[in-house]
Amino acid sequence: MAKKKQEEHENLERWMVSYADFMTLLFATFVVLYALSQINVNEFKKVEESLKKAFSVQSILDGGSGVMSSGNSVLDTSSADSMIDSLFMEYISPRYEQESYEKIKKEVEDLAKSGELNGVSATIDERGLVITITDKNILFQSGSAELSPQAKKLLEKVGKLIVEKFALHLIRVEGHTDSVPVSGKYPSNWELSSARASSIVRYLIDRFHILPDLMSAVGYADTRPVDTKKDAASLAKNRRVEIVVQRNQNKTLDHYQNTFMKMDKTEQQRRRNEQIKIIREIENKEIESLGEDVKHSSDMSTDSEVYEETSNEFLNESKRIEKLKSSN
Repeated sequence: MAKKKQEEHENLERWMVSYADFMTLLFATFVVLYALSQINVNEFKKVEESLKKAFSVQSILDGGSGVMSSGNSVLDTSSADSMIDSLFMEYISPRYEQESYEKIKKEVEDLAKSGELNGVSATIDERGLVITITDKNILFQSGSAELSPQAKKLLEKVGKLIVEKFALHLIRVEGHTDSVPVSGKYPSNWELSSARASSIVRYLIDRFHILPDLMSAVGYADTRPVDTKKDAASLAKNRRVEIVVQRNQNKTLDHYQNTFMKMDKTEQQRRRNEQIKIIREIENKEIESLGEDVKHSSDMSTDSEVYEETSNEFLNESKRIEKLKSSN
C-alpha cells in the first residue's frame, strides 16, 4: 500500500518579510527628509556625498533614482520635471530661511545707517522677515497711492535684497495709515491702505518678475498703530508699509507655491534667470553711480554673464549638481 504524501505546510508569515523591508525603507526616507530640513547650504555638498556613498546610487538630491524611487526623486511630489537642486533648499530648509532672514536684516540695517535706505528697518518675528518702510512722504503723497520716483528707487533696493535670497517664499505687503480721516479719491483709510499695498505688490511683480501667485496685498487702515499718541511724530510712525517674507512653516500643502514647483524645469530656470538679470542690472547701475574709477576697478559682470548668478549660493550649487548629472 502506497504511503500517503504528507501535505506541505504553508508559510503564512511570508508577508512579514516584505512588510519589514517596506518599514525599513520608509524609516530611511523620513530620516533623510528630516536631515534635509536641518541642513545648512554650506554643508549641502557633504550631505550629498554621504548619501551617495550610503546608497551607492545616484544621489536622490540629484533628482535621479533613489532607494524608493523608480525614476523620480522621493522629494519630488509635484511634477516629474520639478526643479530638485539647491534652489529647492529654500523650500525645505528652515536653517537656510533663518540665515537668509538674518543676512537681509543686517544689510537693511547697514544701508539705513549709510542713508541709502532712509526710513527702512527690518525685524524677524513669528511671521517671518518684516521690512518696514515708514512713509514720511517718501513712498506716497498725502491721500495718494501712486508711487513716487523716490519710492521706486527705494523699493528697487529692498526688492533686490529679497529676490537674491528668495524665489519661492510667499510675500505679503501690508499697508497702514494714521488715524486722520482721508479726503479725496478714497472714501476711508481702508481703501487707501489697501491701494498703497497693491501699488507696491504691482511694482515688485513688474520690476522683479516675481510669480504673482506668491504675492498678496493687505490693508489695515489705522487698526494696528505702532504708537497710540496723537502728535505729528507718532502719526508719522503709523503711516508705513510692511513687506513680510513669510515663513515656510506657515504654508499649506495646497498653497500657490506649488504653481512654481509644477512648472517645467526649463520654465523655472527661465524665470529665475530673468530675476538674476534684473539684479545684475541694478548692481551695475549702482556701481556706475559711484563713478568711473570705481566702475573700472570693480569686477563687474559682462553682458554675457548677466544671466549667471555667480555670487549666489543657489546657482553655484546648481551648476555643480548639473555637472554631476552630465558625468553620470
